[in-house]
Amino acid sequence: MDPALLPLPVVLPIGGAVLAPLLSRLSPRAPMVVSLLALGGASAILLTFATDVYAGQLQGHAVGHVGPVDGAQLGITVTAEPFGLTYALLTATIGTLLLLYSLSELGGLGAHEAGWYACLAQLLLAAMIGTALTADLLNLFVWFEVAALASYGLAGFFLERPWALEATFKMMVLTNLAGFFVFVATALLYSRHGALNLGQLQHALTGNAGRADLVALALLLAGFGTKAGLMPFHGWLADAHSAAPGPVSAMFSGLMVNLGVVAIARVALDVYAVHRTALPGILLVLGPLSAIAGAALALGQDDLKRLLAYDTVSQMGVLLTAVGAGSLTAVTGFVYHLVDHALFKTLLFLCAGAIVHATGMTRLSQMGGLARHRPLTTAAFLLGTASIAGVPPLNGYASLGLIHDALRSDHPAAFVAVLLAQVLTVAALGRATYLAFFRRRDDEYDPLERTRPGALVAFGVLAVGCVAFGVLPRVVVNHVAAPAAAVLLDQNAYAAAALAGHATVTVTTPAFQYFAPEELLIAIGCIVAGVLLCGWYVRRPEPRSITFLRRLHTGSVNDYAAYSIAGLLTCAAVLLTGG
Repeated sequence: MDPALLPLPVVLPIGGAVLAPLLSRLSPRAPMVVSLLALGGASAILLTFATDVYAGQLQGHAVGHVGPVDGAQLGITVTAEPFGLTYALLTATIGTLLLLYSLSELGGLGAHEAGWYACLAQLLLAAMIGTALTADLLNLFVWFEVAALASYGLAGFFLERPWALEATFKMMVLTNLAGFFVFVATALLYSRHGALNLGQLQHALTGNAGRADLVALALLLAGFGTKAGLMPFHGWLADAHSAAPGPVSAMFSGLMVNLGVVAIARVALDVYAVHRTALPGILLVLGPLSAIAGAALALGQDDLKRLLAYDTVSQMGVLLTAVGAGSLTAVTGFVYHLVDHALFKTLLFLCAGAIVHATGMTRLSQMGGLARHRPLTTAAFLLGTASIAGVPPLNGYASLGLIHDALRSDHPAAFVAVLLAQVLTVAALGRATYLAFFRRRDDEYDPLERTRPGALVAFGVLAVGCVAFGVLPRVVVNHVAAPAAAVLLDQNAYAAAALAGHATVTVTTPAFQYFAPEELLIAIGCIVAGVLLCGWYVRRPEPRSITFLRRLHTGSVNDYAAYSIAGLLTCAAVLLTGG
């Protein structure tokens, strides 16, 4: 496939974003239709690269044919390699599905509102695809900012809701702070090495990383960690996810937060891995911290969408732990779980959105008995919960198995932390499932609106994805996750693709036994322990440890900004002292 076509998957949704408000003058449905066509076209173009790229043939393209001069590349470069292509395909295909769902849940929007909703959604999706394909740090910053601007509009889309405006304000303050971190890091690296291209930066850092480079690394980690919702940079996430409309919450949690983890993995493994730093140790602390605290906070929530949002913090922690481990098995599990998280978290948020849309209720304490009124939504939520809990043979079981396998012998403390987070996750989602769907509710609901066809299609496709990615692990590992892990671990191949426009990476598949007795016992043990904890939790007052965690989340943006600054300073101190 001609690599000159690589910018098109970004250009198409941007073009759709420009057209959507204009077409809304013709029909309220026209913006959504053009959005579906733009995202469908982007998906089709990305798929044409898949065969060669997943076979290990990396491609790059200098936009405007402004190629390297004497080894220095200052033009815009995009690459098609397995890791970025996986995230871009996920974004384009799930984004298409979410826009289809929006036709159902937000079908009552007026023409003007529908036009701007489609515009903002396409800008956000274009920014995520751009992040996946770009091979230079400045454009990574640009797409980071485009995603941020679009997300502000989507989080505060319903201006008449005060809590949505408050959530948007917190999001603006904290992600602007994060954008400042990334911008300063980019300027530091450029001033020191005269390079923005990631391949060129990697060459410059080989054996030559100084203190300014380590400060830049801390700034990048804090900036991208904020977008990923990693602790202690996560203060904006729960409010934004709970205030946004259902499909937007799903887009934020299933796709947008992954942008931060994708950028951290790119910087940590493709750029800075050539220089020995304390970064892996930092990731192996921040990851488990986010995994455990996020899951514990999820267990203590009464608001369904906030519960799912804190679970996203926990899942991002699991992903970061795998990046920190850095082995072939760990990074393969990281890519696999990234895909899985997009599937099951999008499904769970869409179910939550459908419940809130139908009942007008957000609190679990107000719900109950929905299994009788909403059997299909109940089935979809149960499937998403079972997937995230690692119930075999669903997708979470396979990806978590790879991560557990990688951590068990080399990083036992991180392994125990991830298991504890898994138990808490099972308890939190089990509690939500019981309270919302199966607990007896004495009062009858007002007549509930029927579930729309767009929602049923989205539930069905995502549920099939959760099952398929679980029962076909060899296909996913051999043809998607292992090639993506190979390019993250082969820095020379990625640099060659970013600078020369072509490279070949050798794909090595990790040893992986799907029904290994140890992993089956771990999965069963986590599920049983989580169910017991759930049963205990719903009958007891809130434990002090969870009350303490909840009190740290004061709702004050000043406190959250202070947590971010403290996290940045700590990361910088550890990197500079080599601790």
